[in-house]
Amino acid sequence: MTITLQHKKRRSELRNQVIRESASNQTLNILLALDRIVVELCMRAYKIPRRDRLIMREHNRRLHDAVREHLP
Repeated sequence: MTITLQHKKRRSELRNQVIRESASNQTLNILLALDRIVVELCMRAYKIPRRDRLIMREHNRRLHDAVREHLP
């Protein structure tokens, strides 16, 4: 009986961990999407030339990739 309870507890812990990771990933994706929106709005507000916008988008993409890589 205790073995069954231990297995249930482990399964529950693993499930909770997966849910927490999923929620963290979702939160990160939302924040990065908001960051992209802010960058786009700023580029339009400051009338950044198109060629420079492409460069800024690439820098922003690299920054987001680095954030994803370094966060747990």
